[in-house]
Amino acid sequence: MKVAVVGGGIAGLWTALSFRKVEVVLIAPDDPSYANTFWAQGGIAAALDPNDSPLFHYEDTLKAGAYFNDKRAAMVLTHYGPTVVNKLVQMGFRFNPRPHLEGGHSFPRVWNVGDETGRKLMEFLYSKAKDRVERVEAYVKDLIVDRGKVVGVRLGNGRDIEANAVVLATGGYAALWERTSNPPGTVGYGILMAGKAGAHLTDLEFVQFHPTVSLTDPPVLLTEALRGAGARLVNDEGRDVVNPLLPRDIVARAIYNYRKKYGPVYLDLNRVDMDRFPVAKRLYDRYGPRIPVSPAAHYSIGGVKTDLWGRTDLKGLWAVGECSATGAHGANRLASNSLLEALVFGYRVALDIENDILEWPRFKFLHEEEMDIAEGEEDLMKIKKVMEDVAGVERDGEDLRRGLEEIGGMGGSGNLARAILEAALWREESRGVHYRTDYPRTSDSFSGRLGVRFKTIR
Repeated sequence: MKVAVVGGGIAGLWTALSFRKVEVVLIAPDDPSYANTFWAQGGIAAALDPNDSPLFHYEDTLKAGAYFNDKRAAMVLTHYGPTVVNKLVQMGFRFNPRPHLEGGHSFPRVWNVGDETGRKLMEFLYSKAKDRVERVEAYVKDLIVDRGKVVGVRLGNGRDIEANAVVLATGGYAALWERTSNPPGTVGYGILMAGKAGAHLTDLEFVQFHPTVSLTDPPVLLTEALRGAGARLVNDEGRDVVNPLLPRDIVARAIYNYRKKYGPVYLDLNRVDMDRFPVAKRLYDRYGPRIPVSPAAHYSIGGVKTDLWGRTDLKGLWAVGECSATGAHGANRLASNSLLEALVFGYRVALDIENDILEWPRFKFLHEEEMDIAEGEEDLMKIKKVMEDVAGVERDGEDLRRGLEEIGGMGGSGNLARAILEAALWREESRGVHYRTDYPRTSDSFSGRLGVRFKTIR
């Protein structure tokens, strides 16, 4: 049996390393900085302290997610957490001796390596995979589908790789916005590829904006852990703007609205031991203890709909990490649950495939939309500007409709951008990271999910 894993971040690497019985080929670009993991700072949330509990972590995850979470997925996420973190430690990875506190958590349970956790993890997992996993340095252009089943992938150079199972670990789409914490290539090509092949997408309207991305050139994400370590969010006079340990969606909107009405907001690092945070220390040394910040598109909660084992509703295709939509995060991701999700569900995907699963899920949604695939020219710079203008921290129907008109019949990632805007337009309520100024309250009429499916072009 042969498995193709597409993507070289933590989700792809960990999934590939989790197989024991099958031949695995990992397909990813040769530059690790293309992966979001490389830039991840915060860490991995897991309840390992005897005074903490996976149940407390589960409750925090539901609260942060506005109780829109798939409770089964959130339970799997939080209760497998100690297992996968301990597996990393047993393999030789070394975290800081003590976990730290981040916004939305009721207990210090985030395990990190300063503010360079993602890069250190990438280096460690690459070293482990070097002699165990076949690697192809390439981009995947398309999924190969035969009689309704994914049977391989087509590379950008035209080469086909046949496989009995394909696992997408291609990351999210937060770089579809002009101001983002993500590397430039994080525009959801893998998600779009799955959608075009026939898989359902969901939760596309839920995009998390990180509250503290520096207004420097280039912008730098300032980890949530800084706020857990004593950093404050202040105005020009040094007065507090918002409680820095509230969930990200609340903090991001508070900063966004304060900047719009009154002026700059700064992350005040005076109380922080900067030697613990090498990335932030470089900014501190250059700009001083107060760094101007504003929200930026950071994490896409939506993606390819999966079940609790990473199965999509397209036979032969699994998805894991940010490209997947497990439902575990609800309407807003709890800090440091993203690397955790990649580890937990990557481990489960490998178990699932090696057990030769024959049944495939059929998903039910509150509402479904089928979308045409446009083949026009892709203008990525225009897409980024439109998304920044109309689908930011706050949205409204008029702007979303204008955005759809401006993107028009663009092909490529224009198809995914249209799907995101259509989903945001459909959800006439505010929930978690999706905030509509024309519908500022949560509505029971939207207590379920929108399923998006592209009309296949095969």
